Amino acid sequence: MNLWAPLDPKNIQDPFPMYAVLRQKAPIYKSQTGEWIISRYADVKEILKDPDFKSGNKLEWINRGITYFKNKGEDLSHIAVAINSFLLLINPPEHTRIRKFINSVWDNKEVDQLILENIDTLLNTKKRFKTIDIVDDFAKPLPNMTICKIMGISISHYERLSVLSNNLVKVLNLYNSFKDLVRIDAAAQSLISLFKELLETKKNNPGNDLISKLITGNDGEPEPLSDEALISIFIFLFIAGQETTIGLISTGLLHLSQHPDQLKELIRKPELAPRAVDELLRYDGPVHLLGRIAARDTQFDGQHIREGDAVTLCLASANRDDQYFENPDLLDISRHPNRHIAFGSGIHFCLGDWLAKRQGTLAIGKFIEIYPKYHIPDQTPQWNDNLSIRTIRHLSCSI
Repeated sequence: MNLWAPLDPKNIQDPFPMYAVLRQKAPIYKSQTGEWIISRYADVKEILKDPDFKSGNKLEWINRGITYFKNKGEDLSHIAVAINSFLLLINPPEHTRIRKFINSVWDNKEVDQLILENIDTLLNTKKRFKTIDIVDDFAKPLPNMTICKIMGISISHYERLSVLSNNLVKVLNLYNSFKDLVRIDAAAQSLISLFKELLETKKNNPGNDLISKLITGNDGEPEPLSDEALISIFIFLFIAGQETTIGLISTGLLHLSQHPDQLKELIRKPELAPRAVDELLRYDGPVHLLGRIAARDTQFDGQHIREGDAVTLCLASANRDDQYFENPDLLDISRHPNRHIAFGSGIHFCLGDWLAKRQGTLAIGKFIEIYPKYHIPDQTPQWNDNLSIRTIRHLSCSI
């Protein structure tokens, strides 16, 4: 019996029964595609924090694919250039250097005000409507508008950038077809061109935005990063929080509507919003799967994982582990403590977790404040065909 079927439509719609079976019957499971599937909280967290499990081989896989298709007359090299400095795909010492560099110039001052202004802009335009699409009208544009302001990108570009980033982020899917790679490469080429132009503009006329700070900070580094590496960092920072924040807001509002007792409690006690967001992240966070590569032979629960083996970590399964969380299938916005691993753990812990959580907290809080009686008629929405980062395609809502 195949216990791992991430592309099965029923598991895309609801993967939690599959996760539960894995935790119970085969928590360290060798899949038909060759990778190990890790589903228990303790095992997932141990591997996330173990330096002998390296970040996944996506860059290596992409480079092999580029070489293969180049021999067939297809140039997909823009993908590798675009993602070459993505923190979630690289390992120390390069990972340590780039993460330290970004943290040295990126602060969270005045971010709340930016987010609230964007929320007001989006919701005020919908006040005369009876229905909205939570994904298209609210959850999707909000993180894009916010990161545009933080990075110093003209807000007029955000719709085009949103489409491009949505296409490029598909490179993180578990499996990609040739047609997928062609679309991803086209998006990568456009993003490289756009951010190269921004790099040159801000070199000559720096401001107080994140791109300018990265350029200025890089000039002061003992060994400055190349322009190509800087552009990859810009792309990473722009897209890193897009899909996750979209998923947090839209999935969060869906689950609150499915649990009216919890929604009423949050409306009654808005100060619970930060705890509510942590619980929504635990209950059904947007990042379900992460990849790692074993750098050594190791034993887990009687299974021998060999050096070079691919390992898929089921974060969403770990966050429903009844060995760690009481009543894990129950949504409880007052849950405390709540040591979920929705943003990972260890050195690859999500760089922008604070920004995603602030946007989620402010967006969900403001939405239910303005629309306390919102209603989502379709409680079984269509999900995007990607279990790694699980998001809803559309979510119509009566307000």
